[in-house]
Amino acid sequence: MPRRFQEYPKTAQKLMLVAERLYGQHGLDGVSLRQLATAAGQANNYVVQHYFGSKLGLIQAVSEMRLPAMEAHRQTLLEVARAEGDFSVPRLLSCLFSPLVTMLEVQAMRDYARFTLAVMQLEPEEHPFERSADISPASTEIRSKLSESLSHLGADVFRRRLALSASIFLNGISELGGKLKLSPGGYVSHQQYHSDIFEAALAVLTCPFSAEPRADFRGPPAQPALADDMAGASRRPSRPAAPTG
Repeated sequence: MPRRFQEYPKTAQKLMLVAERLYGQHGLDGVSLRQLATAAGQANNYVVQHYFGSKLGLIQAVSEMRLPAMEAHRQTLLEVARAEGDFSVPRLLSCLFSPLVTMLEVQAMRDYARFTLAVMQLEPEEHPFERSADISPASTEIRSKLSESLSHLGADVFRRRLALSASIFLNGISELGGKLKLSPGGYVSHQQYHSDIFEAALAVLTCPFSAEPRADFRGPPAQPALADDMAGASRRPSRPAAPTG
């Protein structure tokens, strides 16, 4: 069973918070373990290995440190949706995304969003999300119900659409307090901004799927000279294989 954030020693907690912020700002390969130790006020360059075993162990711990509170809230939202008989795609996606903006303060939300975006670049075998499935029952159920509702997309398209949808929402909330400035002529409140980027994320997930590419996204036709060269090459006898003995 994964450890809760409160169960870690204070030094490990500080490392996790520093790692979330710096990995989010600079990427998972942009900060060394020594730099993390220094930023956390530790003279021991091997303090990460001491508490987490490895860089991937630290990434896993950081990925899980905010999950219990958010999963509990997702479960509550899911139960309300169940009681109301509303498992529509917008309702399910809101259950998945809204805890990020209702459970976290702005700085924590930015750090979490940027870190999660960085983690999404990892190879599948290194990805912490799969290892967290046992402590993410609400998210797992939400994704399963979304997949059922959008079964016409097919499994591969659904996975890519959901990842793109999450990227849009995470990128959006990562700009709060930074690039995003509230103004009377634009977004007048954080709540309005959250709602708008949610609608954009929802649109990516639900827009119609076509097996045929748009005409303006098709590549240029083959050049005649190139086509002739290729045809000539196919008519020429193949070169015998080089001797191996």
